[in-house]
Amino acid sequence: MKRLSGVIGPMLFSSVAFANCDTQPENCIEVSQWEVSVAVGAGVATNPLKDGEHSPLIALPYVRYYGDRFFLDNTAIGYTFINQQSFDVSWIAELNSEQAFFSRSRPGTLLRSNTLSPDISERVDFPESRIPSGDGDVTPDNGGNISQPNKISGYVPVINSDHTPTKTKPPSLTFEDLAKRKWAIDSGILAHWYISEQHKLTLRLLHDIRGIYKGFHGSLGYSYKLPFGHPKYAQLQLKLGIDYKDAKLGTYYYGITDRDTELTHFHYQVDSTVNPYIGIAYNHKLTDSWQLKFTAKHQWLGSSIADSPIIEEGYTTSVFVGGLYAF
Repeated sequence: MKRLSGVIGPMLFSSVAFANCDTQPENCIEVSQWEVSVAVGAGVATNPLKDGEHSPLIALPYVRYYGDRFFLDNTAIGYTFINQQSFDVSWIAELNSEQAFFSRSRPGTLLRSNTLSPDISERVDFPESRIPSGDGDVTPDNGGNISQPNKISGYVPVINSDHTPTKTKPPSLTFEDLAKRKWAIDSGILAHWYISEQHKLTLRLLHDIRGIYKGFHGSLGYSYKLPFGHPKYAQLQLKLGIDYKDAKLGTYYYGITDRDTELTHFHYQVDSTVNPYIGIAYNHKLTDSWQLKFTAKHQWLGSSIADSPIIEEGYTTSVFVGGLYAF
């Protein structure tokens, strides 16, 4: 039976993998077969926004389908047009995950959980076998007023009628004051280079096709897989990489403009940023349907995003431990 390897998703850790299934059967799933699974356990995906709520990771469903070339994976679709043994290139379209930080609806937090913790959904297909036991400068403008166009430091100097400078705290800008950030759909290229059975490089170049933020982003990641047992019954995966976000994307989601407030001392423009990340995932086969799953990821936000007045923490973290059941 022909088989298609790998797990793709609209997430930072996800990928389509068309490796050699004769030598890597544990990475493969059957072509033209629907795969439905659910992860049940305990975990959290943090929200770096001020007053932003963290997302609990409790029960997360996943649906996938892979044809010879076409594939569907939760909120992503794609088509593979180059498929070689050592590399592949695909077109993909997926939901951009940035808006999920600004959503407080249940669907929004669920999508955030999926996008920030994709490895939760990754089910390793082990060979059938017996289960073993066991701040900014302030400058006056032409009118004599004080302006601070770049960012705020917590206090804004004002001029009294006797021209004596004093400091007064500006009105606070809360989460509810922010204008709605819309969901964007990104499309572009996803490519893999299979250095060996255990080492892989992943490149993504995507742009906004709905004209929401009118920019682009990309990523470069490296993963290392280490299987255990003979026959294999567990797999450890280590990942590291960088995500690039251009200034248009950063400003739309993390900047402050007239759409949020007319108070110019709050206005903030985001530059293009590079956001490094590191992660780990572990699968352990329990039965033919159940796997024990642990995954953790930590990503540092680029300084231009981390310095935004609406950001509380300069990083995001997701951790999950539980069971993954495949129907």
